Amino acid sequence: MCTISRVTKKKTPLLRLLFLSWAIAVLTVGCGAPQPTLVFAEGTPSDLQELATGVWEEFLAAFPNQRDCMGEVTLEGDWNLRGSRAFYLPDRAKLVLRIPATAPHLRHSLSHELAHHIEHVCSDHIRLRQQFLKAQDLSSDMSWFDGPTWEETPSELYAEAVVRVLFHGSAFNHRMSLTPEAIGAVKKWGGGG
Repeated sequence: MCTISRVTKKKTPLLRLLFLSWAIAVLTVGCGAPQPTLVFAEGTPSDLQELATGVWEEFLAAFPNQRDCMGEVTLEGDWNLRGSRAFYLPDRAKLVLRIPATAPHLRHSLSHELAHHIEHVCSDHIRLRQQFLKAQDLSSDMSWFDGPTWEETPSELYAEAVVRVLFHGSAFNHRMSLTPEAIGAVKKWGGGG
């Protein structure tokens, strides 16, 4: 835990200032950026927690370049979710997955929504967008979050590319056509090798 101990009043003001400067320097180096953390909402089933922990570890390994910006993200299972298998709430850094579902569906949905998480919290994602659009042979002035259909929306194509990076090229959503160059751009940006 990173805290600063209180300097007693018996110390001189100069000594307190020196100690405080030293403590801030040590804590800045020692604490660094917040660790990426996956948190489970109350009531999340243990089997979903176990599956999600495995996906989270794979995600961190595939995207080491983004560890410093990931922060905390919350996962919630929703027994009553209609019309979607999952969604991401950027203002709350929260992923919601429909349960129950098969393990492959949950792994895919979680990976896809984690892609949306780093898309919203990592500022250098803007740099990736232009590379991705070019690699996918899309117009550089195309809106990132809007497309003619869900399958043609750049943000959704990118999220599916993340899934393919995590699953070593395996396609789960066959309606989305991704170029090897687009998947390669995501992989290179992630830095996972």
